[in-house]
Amino acid sequence: MTAAPDQRNAPVPPSALLTDKLAAVRTKKTGVEAGSGIALLLGGLSLALGAGMLLDWWLDFPWAVRFLLFLGYLAGAGHVIWHRILTPYLHQPDDDAVALLVERGNPQFSTRLVASLQLTRPGALQAGEAPALVRGLVAQTEAIARPLDFTAVISTREFRRLTGWAVVIVVLGGVLFWKGEEISRDLLRRAFLSREVEVPRKTRIGKTSGDIRIARGENVELFANAKGVVPDRAKLVLKFASGRTQEFLLDASKTNHSYFAQTLENVQDSFDYTFYIGDGKSQTARVDAVERPGIAKLDAVQVYPEYTGLGTVRRSLGDLTLLVGSKLNLTLTPTKEVAKGAVLVTSATNAAPISLPLQVNPKNSREVQVTIPITSENLSGFSIHLEDKFGFRSKEDAVYRLEVLPDKAPVVRITYPERKEELITQRATVLIGFEAVDDFAVKQLFLRYTVDGGEEKGIELTLEAPQRSLRRRYDWKVGALNPKPPEGSMLEYWIEARDNNNVTGPGIGTSEHFTAKVVSDAEKRADLLNRVGDSIGAIGEAANDQEKLNQRLGDIIQGRPERK
Repeated sequence: MTAAPDQRNAPVPPSALLTDKLAAVRTKKTGVEAGSGIALLLGGLSLALGAGMLLDWWLDFPWAVRFLLFLGYLAGAGHVIWHRILTPYLHQPDDDAVALLVERGNPQFSTRLVASLQLTRPGALQAGEAPALVRGLVAQTEAIARPLDFTAVISTREFRRLTGWAVVIVVLGGVLFWKGEEISRDLLRRAFLSREVEVPRKTRIGKTSGDIRIARGENVELFANAKGVVPDRAKLVLKFASGRTQEFLLDASKTNHSYFAQTLENVQDSFDYTFYIGDGKSQTARVDAVERPGIAKLDAVQVYPEYTGLGTVRRSLGDLTLLVGSKLNLTLTPTKEVAKGAVLVTSATNAAPISLPLQVNPKNSREVQVTIPITSENLSGFSIHLEDKFGFRSKEDAVYRLEVLPDKAPVVRITYPERKEELITQRATVLIGFEAVDDFAVKQLFLRYTVDGGEEKGIELTLEAPQRSLRRRYDWKVGALNPKPPEGSMLEYWIEARDNNNVTGPGIGTSEHFTAKVVSDAEKRADLLNRVGDSIGAIGEAANDQEKLNQRLGDIIQGRPERK
């Protein structure tokens, strides 16, 4: 069996009593130092901030000076936080340093407390050294330490002094701040670098017209409200970019003694302005006079309907005579960047204008396009309205006149037969000669007819290809009609032509109406004999007239008196 270790030679464990008492000292020391730092931070920052606000009220510091003061506040606060608050926590003293501090406050320990800590640490005793002496030392040290309050060696005098001063400064500052009301709040905002608050005076300027953006040439009203001691008059100072200044003396409003205003007409240039009322001064504000958008260049291109085959043509803005069904493409360059706009197309019928939005190039807001469809002959003109990113619209927009021409219907004329009324038999073939012309192209031809005013019927005539003008003949086989027209019936017929307008058309043109009466063969022969007789008679009369003319011509040549 292994022999039990000799307790007299075993290592001496650390004293729990001494360890706990030293930990309490360390905690108190750290807390007192950090608490002193917090008191110093609150009191010092309140004092520095109050002093800065007071100096600002007295001297009216510019923003740059207030910025330097603000940096000073941050630097001072950072120094105290690091060295007086964080460092005590991050670098707490070890047991030896705390024990030494306790021995200095309690001379009865002599060096026993430090020795008791060091000799009970692992490896402190070498081989052959007697631990019994160390145990006796520790026991003696515990006996001395047991009735003592180790934390009494930590002085709280500075902590109590700094805390007292901090409480006084913070409370006094809070009371003064509360008493100062708006003045205190404005000074605090200025201390924290507000650019919008002026130094409060006896006369304090409240709400003003502030920064304003207007279109060049418009009127603007500048105003300010005063508080506190309000005089009867105020001064408004304008400062332009050129360095020129302009001053106005303002009387208080008759209905509101604290209200001062000035209306400026036809503003052409931007400027800064400041109100001076009593000993108060408003924050400097700005009026920006922005140029309205306008048109620097405008190009117009007419796109003819596809059926015309004319393509596109550049048009002069002074001569916008357009074919109905066309499109008018407008490309404009504005005088400045625009956000949106519209074209208002007016009508001669006093109908509501048609609004078409402009297409602004997202990559270049100075490239704008729009397409106006020419859908009606009643369109009379258009105007272009532009709007920039600030919401300012173009003014006194020009009105461009439109003259819209219709696509005329084809013109058709029957050239044969010569007489508008004919007699035909049931077996007849009627020869119809006709001609048609259109401004673009005739696409379809029809022979239209009725029998005794009944239902209208039609026969489509063959047309190989659309043509602008044509002369044709058609043999109308009346005998092939189903049913055949009876004797005594009246046929009314005409030629109809249609153009190739597939946008607003087709345009339809018709010839004069001709008639053909269905008669018997005998009636037709009699009609033909009558017509032959008429022709022979006409030939005889022409021969007699020719003979008389020859005789008169001979008398004139030979100088004989004219025969009567």
